[in-house]
Amino acid sequence: MVEPVDVERCLRDPKTYEDMILRIFTTRRQRGLAFAEADHGVTYFDTVTGRRSLSQAIARSIAEGRYQPQPVGLWFLETKGKRRAAHMPSFTDHVVGAALYQLLTRNARCYGLPGVYSYLPGVTNVSAMRALAAFVRDHRQRVGPHGPPLYVLQSDFEKYGDTLPIGPHAPLWPLVRTVAGLGTPGGEVSPTTWNLITALARPVIEDEDGALFTRLCGLTMGTPIVPVLSNLAVSQMDRAILDFDGIFYARYNDDFVLAHPDLDAIQAADARIDSLMSDIGVKRKITKECRTALSGSGMPCVTDAAYRGGNRIDCLGLSVSHAGTVTVGPHRLRRFMNRIATRIDGAAASLEDLTVHQRAEYLVATTNVMLDLTSSFAVPGLAPLLETTTDRGVLKDLDFRIARKIVQAATRQPGVRGFRQVRPRMLYEHMGLTSLVCTRNRQP
Repeated sequence: MVEPVDVERCLRDPKTYEDMILRIFTTRRQRGLAFAEADHGVTYFDTVTGRRSLSQAIARSIAEGRYQPQPVGLWFLETKGKRRAAHMPSFTDHVVGAALYQLLTRNARCYGLPGVYSYLPGVTNVSAMRALAAFVRDHRQRVGPHGPPLYVLQSDFEKYGDTLPIGPHAPLWPLVRTVAGLGTPGGEVSPTTWNLITALARPVIEDEDGALFTRLCGLTMGTPIVPVLSNLAVSQMDRAILDFDGIFYARYNDDFVLAHPDLDAIQAADARIDSLMSDIGVKRKITKECRTALSGSGMPCVTDAAYRGGNRIDCLGLSVSHAGTVTVGPHRLRRFMNRIATRIDGAAASLEDLTVHQRAEYLVATTNVMLDLTSSFAVPGLAPLLETTTDRGVLKDLDFRIARKIVQAATRQPGVRGFRQVRPRMLYEHMGLTSLVCTRNRQP
């Protein structure tokens, strides 16, 4: 069991920062940035070679109450048509903030983060969907394969990171203060330590014109402490949802999913969430909400039209079927298959002078390299696909589509007509085409 740590004592310990500097350097080195500038002409290599003296200086200044975080730089990141604000702290602030993130996360786990799967050691989005799949399987065992549906609600928050209240009187701060004081002898951190925490969590921002300001709403994305704040900010909602007996709940940052076999119970939980939004200071994103009556028949709910019929739940990049099996999401399956098809087409272009069977043999050999986990030329996405997928039907479908693509490229015939010349049995038994189903079955 994880025990809380004394945040004040750890912040005054040079070993805390020495470990963090080494971890930051290791990450940068893996990205080929070992000799990139960390801050004011100092490289990351310089910081790791002088980490002992730097750590002692940081710890001493914090112990004496002299440490003052510097304003963070503001810049904008444009991805997928969206423009997001990002922030760049100084290297020492990054080290202290990252260390504080580790300490607060440990204490937050002791305090309790029920249903939360984001930014925590040992859990991921895959963990959340596997938990949902287990809940679905338990439901199916109780009611049978043709029993009543499981009601599932998927939702998230409207611009969670940009609108979360972080002003001096925001509801987030009492919770952060409680978490920070869990491991201290008196149960509360000193005013000096608390001021340091708030200065790193809500830093002064310097824009490109040199103007200084502090946010009242919106997390300072890019600073190390943000993940633990986003995990704690709606913990009141997390606990309120799990007060309902027999409910499943999982949240990954701003995305959350609920499931319950009783329609009245999930409707009550839905109303409870709405009643808490104003207290927390966030809003639900209505346009992205999805309500599903999950069953093998895919029939909608007859008493609540909002719960549309479905035989799978797509959430957090994965899919959970009505039987409780897991696979990667449809968009990831399409991307995986498109990559294989593109490589097969590229290889087929150089095989014009060969016979149909010779072309098929070469394409099978090429495809086997793509489907070899140990190969440097394995198609991207293969390892996550095999690791997360328990739905053998999905893997069988991929096997068929890969075989069909090979035959189409070898025979230059559309659809499945090429199987008249090159049969599936010939591909697998005589030419040795790798099967994703067999590969998955051999894994533990």
